Amino acid sequence: MTTPQPTTARTTEPTTAPTTARTLADTLRGWSDAALAALVEARPDVARPTPADISQLAARVAGRGSVTMAVDRLDTAHLSVIEALALLPDPAAASDVQRLVHASPTTVDAVLDRLLALALVWGDGADLRLVRPAREVLGPTPGGLGPSLMSLLSASRPGLVADLATDLGLETSGDPVATAGRVAAAYGDPTWAQARVDAATDAGGEDVERLLERLAPGPPTGRLDVVPAGARLDTAANALEHLLARGLLVAVDDHTVVLPREIGLHLRGGCTTTAPVDVAPAPTTRPVDRSLVDRTGAGAAFETVRSVQLVLEAWGVKPPAVLRSGGVGVRDVRAVAAELDTSIEEAGFLLELARAAGLLTAGDDAELDEVWLPTDDFDRWRELPTAQRWAHLAGAWLDTARATVLIGERDARGRPVNPLGPDLERRGAAACRRAALAVVADANPGQSVDDAEQVVAAVAWRRPRRAVLRDALTRRSLVEAARLGLTASGAITPPGRALLAGAGAGAGAGAAARLLEPLLPEPVDHVLLQGDLTAVAPGPLDPQVAHGLALVADIESRGGATVYRFSADSVRRALDAGWPASQVHAFIEAHSRTPVPQALSYLVDDTARRHGQLRVGTASVYVRTDDPTELDTLLADSELAPLGLRRTAPTVALSDLPADVVLSRLRRAHRAPVLETADGHAVGVTSDSHRARAERVRHDPPVDVHRMDAAQAATAVGAMRAGERARTARPGGATTPGPARLIDELRAAAGEGSTVWLAYLDDAGTVSERVVEPLRVDDGRLTAYDHRSATRRSFSLHRISRVAAVG
Repeated sequence: MTTPQPTTARTTEPTTAPTTARTLADTLRGWSDAALAALVEARPDVARPTPADISQLAARVAGRGSVTMAVDRLDTAHLSVIEALALLPDPAAASDVQRLVHASPTTVDAVLDRLLALALVWGDGADLRLVRPAREVLGPTPGGLGPSLMSLLSASRPGLVADLATDLGLETSGDPVATAGRVAAAYGDPTWAQARVDAATDAGGEDVERLLERLAPGPPTGRLDVVPAGARLDTAANALEHLLARGLLVAVDDHTVVLPREIGLHLRGGCTTTAPVDVAPAPTTRPVDRSLVDRTGAGAAFETVRSVQLVLEAWGVKPPAVLRSGGVGVRDVRAVAAELDTSIEEAGFLLELARAAGLLTAGDDAELDEVWLPTDDFDRWRELPTAQRWAHLAGAWLDTARATVLIGERDARGRPVNPLGPDLERRGAAACRRAALAVVADANPGQSVDDAEQVVAAVAWRRPRRAVLRDALTRRSLVEAARLGLTASGAITPPGRALLAGAGAGAGAGAAARLLEPLLPEPVDHVLLQGDLTAVAPGPLDPQVAHGLALVADIESRGGATVYRFSADSVRRALDAGWPASQVHAFIEAHSRTPVPQALSYLVDDTARRHGQLRVGTASVYVRTDDPTELDTLLADSELAPLGLRRTAPTVALSDLPADVVLSRLRRAHRAPVLETADGHAVGVTSDSHRARAERVRHDPPVDVHRMDAAQAATAVGAMRAGERARTARPGGATTPGPARLIDELRAAAGEGSTVWLAYLDDAGTVSERVVEPLRVDDGRLTAYDHRSATRRSFSLHRISRVAAVG
């Protein structure tokens, strides 16, 4: 039987004081520096900012918020021990905990040591105390067990206690509390409890067993239309009444019945769980070719990077609108899916991935409508090598707080949840994602995990407190990890393992990128032109070449080789971006390994000749053309009526709207205008240059919100020890010295090299106590070595109110 391993920092047994501590603070004062450092490493939130002394540390350790975070990170073995302590009276003995927890005594002792090191429990083996907020965090039914029979009987109907005592043959006295105590003690005896269950089953049949089986695993309460009033043995007519009459269920109101704790424990075999909690369930594995895992993962990683880039480049040209409720419309998601030849669900994942990586956000277009736009970070991202781009995406996915499994579900108002919507934030999503990958990573190299449901069970054991969406998140995380190339064929890839080993967003990305780099196909800088106005890219294109080719041609098909098609619209897109026809010809010739077909050259020249017949400039805004009939057509077009065009000359019209709006509307009407300056020179306008400022993306690292390494922990412990010395050195009943005497005492201490205690008014306006070693006093300041900050610092003399020597 294997002892559970700690789920947070390393296990360090605290060193306690030789005498029994009366409080948690006294207990912590008796710990060694190493034990305190291990505590703040495992629970870093208690040391941010550094506590003034051990008393303040104890207050934070026992704070509800910190206890909640610590309990939420416990696995099933540790949580079972915590629940057992919550069920037992305070203080409890280790032997009582061993009796309640379904695990070996060795395992329970190891878990108790860990909980003591985490300061969730304090005391010793015969006097264990659970920190008070832990009972509140676990709720009124720890482990899914109901209240004790004693508490239920004290609030039950008059006469129930006497009826139960009489039926059990117990002494009834005038003291109902004493009688209730005897009844509760009898039900706590497994033999008596089983006899009552057997009697109810004999009288009520199989329905009694079904009711008990339903309530035994928890929750222990059941809601009914009406609870039978005054159920008695001689009048019980159904299973419910037989259970109520024998005290196996107790009514707490007219609609609710509760299974008493003693009966619940009995039905579970006397333990808080029916199954052992010693060892985490381990998924079965099978051998897998590691080279196949590497190749498959690298292929998935490359495809994800390429897909994200294609989507964002397309949305930079034609950004979709932001829905009134947030998110992106189903029609736009379907368009992405069709463009990438993938499923709608995967298209939503890619959009969420781009947003998590800070490459996509909501912004305003030329007409000040809110649309989804690539961020300015996207341009920098797409210039990076493919491996680094992948590491950025995968790291963002690993730590994002958004749960894509909710896409397509209904929100609280019954509306569908869309990709990029505001309803996908879920606390703990990143922790569940990491836990799922950790289960796969725990398999030996060369072994894969086939059964997703076994991974779900293993994650549930590791994170029993995060039950909402946990299983669905785990299943979806496995699917998305495979899409990203973090896993392949049920095994974790080397880049995936490196990224998972990094703690916090961005950590491990460099190592993951270095491992992925040699597995990716080499980028090519050329295409093969064909006579049908298509170009074939024989491999992944260099980012610069891919960007230029996406500007002058449209992707027709993807696969091992990507096929691009040239058309008048695609060439016009390059001309709109400011490329002259000569630059289009030069780009095509420079990156083609085959001769340029004559048809393609003609297409570029013909499109360039027709391009720019309409000119848009800024006066109010004017639209001019060399052909009056062209302007006649514009003025007659009802779609262009919002522009408010007014003819001022046969070839010139004015509009009150901005130039970029006029350009956008004309292009939407399938015109091909160009922007020009006041002197008539054309100005290039990059049609894919729409960008938004990157938003601050929320990540949800599971443990590392206040991450603290060993050096930081040691510094924090040193500061707390200094605060303790300041507290113990605090003078009692001394008067505040005058300024002259205070300076004399500080100078004397500096001359003697002694240590002093002082009360100092800090910048926050609070009086802090310090233990310092004065070095010199001059210019109205004390220069001293401060034990709290472990540095030399300067103190203003006018802020020092009291000084005392430290023995």
